[in-house]
Amino acid sequence: MSALLEVAGLSVAYGRIEAVRGVDLAVGDGEFVGVIGSNGAGKTSLMRALAGVVRPAAGRVRFAGADVTALPSHRMVAAGFALVPEGRQVFADQTVEDNLLLGAYHRIGRDRAGVGEDLARVFALFPRLAERRGQLAGTLSGGEQQMLAIGRSLLARPRLLAIDELSLGLAPRVLEQLFPVLTALNRDGLSILLVEQMASYALAVTARTYVMEQGRVLLEGRSADLARDPRVLSAYLGRHAAAH
Repeated sequence: MSALLEVAGLSVAYGRIEAVRGVDLAVGDGEFVGVIGSNGAGKTSLMRALAGVVRPAAGRVRFAGADVTALPSHRMVAAGFALVPEGRQVFADQTVEDNLLLGAYHRIGRDRAGVGEDLARVFALFPRLAERRGQLAGTLSGGEQQMLAIGRSLLARPRLLAIDELSLGLAPRVLEQLFPVLTALNRDGLSILLVEQMASYALAVTARTYVMEQGRVLLEGRSADLARDPRVLSAYLGRHAAAH
């Protein structure tokens, strides 16, 4: 599997505080990869750096074979990297449909037919959004806003969908609707990088996972193997390995 995203020695600093320290990470073309860790592990800072929202203090990022280390966020979107940010960050005073169309801002003038097709596809994935297409985004439930944030990113027609804290503030029944959609998108060929504090969910749907703590990658490997690792069981799944 060829690497779509390659990260080498990435560091992110806010003044003297180093939030991410020398992280190496890769996502293959068509792969579903997770990043788990506790609060303050550096997961969101990592995602913001990959998306071009903050500039790395050190290290390199390559995407689709090109060096994109210093690329700003709007150029990353155009390159095929779309971020679903932590906390969803929908435009509360605009309609569902307008929020979705904002995801396609970089191509809406030259690919109107394609944008229309993608809009219909998102409404098929999330029928609740179709029912509320004229409703203000700020009046949606948390789960509906997360659907909207994912749909908005899909309107960018990304090669890699990065999702920061999908489960934040959402009930388990909502997550049971969202995770199958992500699995289906990945099965259709979309690469996904999922940052998730709820480790059990991430390990269940991803192929590989990175475990971050204090800005560094402590463990990495196949998700099925990490789900049985005593260190992961104890620290992130609230269980202990069965005694033999």
